[in-house]
Amino acid sequence: MIWQTARQGGILALALLVALAGFFSGHLAIMAIGLFFAMLWWASAWLARRTLSGLMVTSRLADDTAEIGQAVGSEMLVVNPLPWPILDVAWKLSIPRDLEGEASKGRGLSGNLWVGARQRVRIRMEVYPTSRGRYRIGPGSLTFKDPLSWNELIREDQEVTYLTVFPRRYPVPEALQSQFSDFGEYRGLPWDPVDPLRVTGVRPYQPGDSIRRLSAHASARFHQPMVKEWEPVQARALEIILHPKTTDHHWQGVDREALEDTVSIAAGVVEWAAKEHRPLGLSGSGSIPGHIHGFRLANQTHADLGSLLTALAWVQPSGTMDEDLIPVAHQTLSPLKPLALVVVVSPYWPEAMAPLLARRRGQRIAWVHLSAGSKIPETPEGVRHWHWQEGAWRRV
Repeated sequence: MIWQTARQGGILALALLVALAGFFSGHLAIMAIGLFFAMLWWASAWLARRTLSGLMVTSRLADDTAEIGQAVGSEMLVVNPLPWPILDVAWKLSIPRDLEGEASKGRGLSGNLWVGARQRVRIRMEVYPTSRGRYRIGPGSLTFKDPLSWNELIREDQEVTYLTVFPRRYPVPEALQSQFSDFGEYRGLPWDPVDPLRVTGVRPYQPGDSIRRLSAHASARFHQPMVKEWEPVQARALEIILHPKTTDHHWQGVDREALEDTVSIAAGVVEWAAKEHRPLGLSGSGSIPGHIHGFRLANQTHADLGSLLTALAWVQPSGTMDEDLIPVAHQTLSPLKPLALVVVVSPYWPEAMAPLLARRRGQRIAWVHLSAGSKIPETPEGVRHWHWQEGAWRRV
């Protein structure tokens, strides 16, 4: 009961009551005792407020991006610039459940420490992401008491940091890789002026290489067939359209396994294209921070793999994906030139794509559908289709 009264500020009221009682009764000793405890409470409260205003706590991550299962270093810095120590400080750093280890189990990271006078304490820890996403780290907080334990104070670090966990990357179907591996055969549009390709090197002949690429002088010098490595005047564009709709209707919920497989397929295509230096664009329905009705990353000759994987890490399904897909797909397909490759990644073939597909038919645009899930969806005629099932690709 005394502890509860002290925490509620009852000590000061009790001390003043004793001092008044001593004053009106003429007992100076009792009045002195009351004033003494009142002054002691005031000094303790002043010391607590001074400590609270002077104490500094910050938290940060060693890196703002990570892979699933990769340990990420995190630290919280506690600085005491005051000439007196702070004893028995309880610290806590708020961590999302998907980033915690088995030890914390949803309670965040916490512990106790002592901070000496004019001392700096650095608390290092590690988090382990288990799924893709954008996670908020913090705030970090300190809980401590004044020297008499009459006041419990909390100091929080209001700044928070965000950790982006990239999705897994599934391999691209080998048939798709080989079919679109030679992007250098396309010289441009028919009305483009003649501009021969620049030879950047030679390499040994491989089955499937065009005989037009054979170099007579290099073959004679190396005593084996050699082909020219070309730098294309205009490379074929690759566009990825992500439509993470896992159920027929939004009120049926989300199939999390199909969703993650779909995003991982898109991430695999993105990584393959970026490493092969393909002109690459990424768009999709769903929502990411700042874009709640779909997103679009314009086609770039030198794609930024980090930005593309960040968008895939943040994307989440929404109830308006079918409606959002129409303007996103139109914005993606409008500037496409002949011989472009459009890869649609979705558990189901989007019916909203039918008018756009019909409008683009006959314009020499290659269409590919990559799907995942328990059911193999139907795909329109003229669209090459691969389905991810049990950790392998199946040509449909």
